[in-house]
Amino acid sequence: MEEKLRKYCKETDIPQLVKRVEEKLKRTSPTMEYVRNLILDVKLFLRLLTDEEFDLKEEAKRDMVCALLYFVEEKDSIPDWFPIIGLWDDYKVVRYVKNKHADEIARYFSVTKHFIANYF
Repeated sequence: MEEKLRKYCKETDIPQLVKRVEEKLKRTSPTMEYVRNLILDVKLFLRLLTDEEFDLKEEAKRDMVCALLYFVEEKDSIPDWFPIIGLWDDYKVVRYVKNKHADEIARYFSVTKHFIANYF
């Protein structure tokens, strides 16, 4: 999974990436459970990357950016327009990064007093 993640990793302007991710999310219908989970995880990454009051570790930041770059790419391992399975690889990459940095995500929730999720 690391190899797949690194393939899509590059220096990126975070505000521009946020815009691209938000545009893709608008086109992503939460029709299946794994897609709903993907949407939730992507929005969590956006929150972690854009919260100026939280000092996200560099490795976690890099991996989350790479996972989001993978998410916005339409022609990745499984092209996103394939019915039913098109976002499965995106889900696996994002979930891999989420699990890899579970401690950093837990640290975020431990210091964030009021986390209100509005995901759908």
